[in-house]
Amino acid sequence: MSIVLFVLLLGLIIINVPIAFAIGFACLTYLFVKDINLALVAQRSATGIYSYPFLALPMFVFAGVLMEHGGITQRMMRLANAVIGHISGGLAAVTVAGSALFGALSGSAIGDTAAIGSIMIPAMKAKNYAAGFAAALQGCSGVLASLIPPSLTMVILGATGNISIAGLLIGGLVPGLLMALLLIIVSLLISRRRGYGKGERATWREFISAVSDSVLPLLLPVIILGGILGGIVTVTEAAVLAVVYAFLLSAIIYREVKISDLPAICMQVVRIAVPVQLIVAISHLFVWIVATEQIPQQLTAFFAAVAPDPMTFLILLNFLLLLLGTFMESNALIIILIPILMPVVNQYGIDPLHFGVMFVVNLCIGANTPPLGVTLMTGAKIAGVRFAEASRAVLPFLAAMVIVLILTILFPKLSTFLPSLFL
Repeated sequence: MSIVLFVLLLGLIIINVPIAFAIGFACLTYLFVKDINLALVAQRSATGIYSYPFLALPMFVFAGVLMEHGGITQRMMRLANAVIGHISGGLAAVTVAGSALFGALSGSAIGDTAAIGSIMIPAMKAKNYAAGFAAALQGCSGVLASLIPPSLTMVILGATGNISIAGLLIGGLVPGLLMALLLIIVSLLISRRRGYGKGERATWREFISAVSDSVLPLLLPVIILGGILGGIVTVTEAAVLAVVYAFLLSAIIYREVKISDLPAICMQVVRIAVPVQLIVAISHLFVWIVATEQIPQQLTAFFAAVAPDPMTFLILLNFLLLLLGTFMESNALIIILIPILMPVVNQYGIDPLHFGVMFVVNLCIGANTPPLGVTLMTGAKIAGVRFAEASRAVLPFLAAMVIVLILTILFPKLSTFLPSLFL
């Protein structure tokens, strides 16, 4: 029956049935076939959503949306442009740096891609950068928000896999910064080879203005990480503090968000957060079915036969994830695979933080790999270019991201060193 369950689920996902409905329909089919009381749907769904740490998700979304409406994006871009915009290929480097800075505020890869892309892609096209190049670079830069805290992806993974969310948020920082650095290097090399121009050098007055204008927004990640690392607040409490701080900046200090804007902002938060929470709720029934069918034990026995050591297991798993990531969305992979894989990970004695960060790095690659590639597709839509053209241009950037994945696999300390210092 477990094979039928997964085939049905995969088939529904392939034909673009929303992931919550795909999981729900597959689970209902299982319950009907097994003649199990349907009250289990409500019981397991309620249990799945009743998680205190998971409250951090809508709170971080709320903070990110407030920042987006509060003019923070433009301030981050001014800072990045003032620092590196004047070098050859400077606009490309600004795109990556701006995405990293905004990712430290929003936590959303799609939000990061759309917010920064709407500013930088037209600017790059105006300076004769190829549209496909601009779309590919922005798609790959947008996923930095999945690694740099406060990452919504890390929150979902931690809540689903019962892994320390604080540890995951901190653990993703070094791989995220490393990925940003490699993306900048690749974009500069391509820009110089193709003769893409440089921007205007900022005057000292413009530089000081950009820095002073960005100080308050840049304190947000300091508040989040400082509070968590200092043991002052939990992740959920840090998310609430982020909302309060974002509101003070956007509504009182910058005065770009009015009280009358709050209903629309709250609705935007609902549209982003509720679908994810619905997926998590429904997936708890899926997790119960997986445990009932003893799928983790079967998977553990399979990997024990083909992968005698943890490193072989991780290599095989990453090949599988790279394949699945080409046609499955990140949250779907987390919800479906993490409950199945965590018992196997524990059996091999792999650090859950290392595994979680590695998993997210892999998801970042999948988000830019055809035929799905959600952030790459978002960048292509903003650039007004065919997805096929953006897919060809993304290859050098994917190579840089694969290097980060390999380093994360081979050197667990990249993702566990900072958490070990503070947690």
